[in-house]
Amino acid sequence: MIRIEPYNDKEVKSVLTNLMNNQEFMKFIKSNLNKSTSKFLSIPGSSLMVMQLFKSKVKNINSVKEFQDQVKLVLKSVVDQTIEEFQTKGLDRLETNKPYLFIGNHRDITLDSALCNFALDSIGQDTTFNAIGDNLVSVDWMGDLLRLNKSFVISRSGASKKEIYTNLLKASEFIKNKLDDGNHVWIAQKQGRSKDGIDKTDPAVLKMLHIALRKNCDFQEITNYYNIVPCSISYEIDPLAVEKSQQLQNIKSKDLDEDISHIFKGVMLNKGRVKLCFADQIQGAYSPESLAHEIDKQILNNYKHWETNLYAHEFLNGEVDDDKYPKASKYFNELRASMTNRDLEYIMSQYANPIVAKKEINNE
Repeated sequence: MIRIEPYNDKEVKSVLTNLMNNQEFMKFIKSNLNKSTSKFLSIPGSSLMVMQLFKSKVKNINSVKEFQDQVKLVLKSVVDQTIEEFQTKGLDRLETNKPYLFIGNHRDITLDSALCNFALDSIGQDTTFNAIGDNLVSVDWMGDLLRLNKSFVISRSGASKKEIYTNLLKASEFIKNKLDDGNHVWIAQKQGRSKDGIDKTDPAVLKMLHIALRKNCDFQEITNYYNIVPCSISYEIDPLAVEKSQQLQNIKSKDLDEDISHIFKGVMLNKGRVKLCFADQIQGAYSPESLAHEIDKQILNNYKHWETNLYAHEFLNGEVDDDKYPKASKYFNELRASMTNRDLEYIMSQYANPIVAKKEINNE
């Protein structure tokens, strides 16, 4: 059975000790702690000095909050050095001391929820408990890091239908208990990232949220129990656009370490400008399908269409003026130099699809 809960304060020290004795984890740290990457961990100096400072920082962590304080420093470096401008909208509508269930679109494995927390922290709100898939804990040390950072696991696998249901019930109860205790929770609108640029809520996610409420209410009343706020994050540049297109075309088969490399690449590489919008809290009676549709509408209407989105949409529709979108033109021309037209079309579609989806949902 997979453990779904994050670690608590009493477990932090022993988990960190085990991590520092984990050869795979230490190999990963040593190979990635160099002059160009150590800046993200707010650690200066040579590789040898960096490793010593890293170990001393870890030794001083005794609680989840202290671990998150270090994560916060890393995240600030990521924002400062890989994001041209981080914009937010809707933070002023969030009430103090009100627990929110944030349902977000899913573009990056860890940054979507991390940037949500970065925004919440900027107004003095507590960080969220973050839902992750069981694929991310298949590598033990990555599962440990994520659980230290208030992540909990939603497992959709199992040897039988009963086991699958039991796992989903546990996740649903965990979410309910955290919200009942006054904590925020973040969950993606569907399983897996949006590799094609289409942000669409899976009603099965919403049905899972309701399992723990079955004795309290019908699904139609879920918005009376949970303060549901859709979140829409839009990256001007997706560092993993090429990898996503390869997966869509089945050019590259997925292996166990791929998620880890994608996490690291998504964090380290340039993302251009990024906008995170918190929509209005959803109220009213819905079926799972109609609630999914309402979340989609809010996410798509709050999604920022950057130059890359507009350029790709116009290009795929037959005509685009490069002078109108110089930044996007440069970006796509650099990609064009290293791939086939078919590859480029898949990437263009990723950027164009949010515009297409917004038009479709508002014209229904």
